Amino acid sequence: MLRSLVGSEMCIRDRTMIIKSMSTLPGTLHSAHNGTWQVAEHGCQVLAWQADDKPVIWFDAEHADESEAVIRGGIPLCAPWFGHGPNNDQDPQHGLARRTDFEVTVADPFRVVGVAETASIGIRHEVVMTNTALEMTLTLTNHDQKPRVVEGMWHTYLRVADAAQARVRGVRGASWHNFATGDKGSFDANELAVAPDTDTVIQGVGPALALLDSAWGRQIHVETTGCPSAVVWNPRSSSTHADNPTAQAWRDFVCVETGACKDNAVIVAPHSDLTMSTRISVETL
Repeated sequence: MLRSLVGSEMCIRDRTMIIKSMSTLPGTLHSAHNGTWQVAEHGCQVLAWQADDKPVIWFDAEHADESEAVIRGGIPLCAPWFGHGPNNDQDPQHGLARRTDFEVTVADPFRVVGVAETASIGIRHEVVMTNTALEMTLTLTNHDQKPRVVEGMWHTYLRVADAAQARVRGVRGASWHNFATGDKGSFDANELAVAPDTDTVIQGVGPALALLDSAWGRQIHVETTGCPSAVVWNPRSSSTHADNPTAQAWRDFVCVETGACKDNAVIVAPHSDLTMSTRISVETL
């Protein structure tokens, strides 16, 4: 179980609060702005970012344990594969990065750089937080002697007031496959409603997506470079077995995941790399 931060040892260094967790959560939490900006060394995973008076990232510290060594919520980093890989033959699910302790450096302003090595793939994850944007850059380097097929996705949990009213914009022309229902096709409209059983992989998506959070009167922009894939997911289900904490919290978030996966997995030559980036910002409507 991942324990909460209650009782943790805290110290201040260069205006960044370092929380040395006394829990089973591996590593250290790096935090700023009174805890509203936060990155865990484990997985180099963003747990919080707030641009105004409302959180933009969903994370439930009381139910943070998804499974052993995996943190629920925030922005898990899925690499060097997504799901069970493009051929559905890789374990564990969503890769090794989110289960790995990164070697992290922190700079001021709040900039966190984590590096790790998993399965002969070097991972460098840079996170920069300001009052106006959260920027992430992922670089995957092939240290093997043969070409490697890699995937990289940010599994971003975006906080909303009511997911039932949420819409994802910027999808027109892209192909889609809803893995919850088995349906597939291409988008004629520019919006995707977040309905029950939404687990939709989108390929050929453009560099500018937006999540309409109408109940809070805002739009969360997700701008990317080198990210042809997106996934829109919410645990709201038409069945009745939604008995885990994430499923019960379905109204509070929509996952808008960005990167390269499945049909857009990338073959990386030996000693070469793949770099992609995502920038998140908020517009008041």
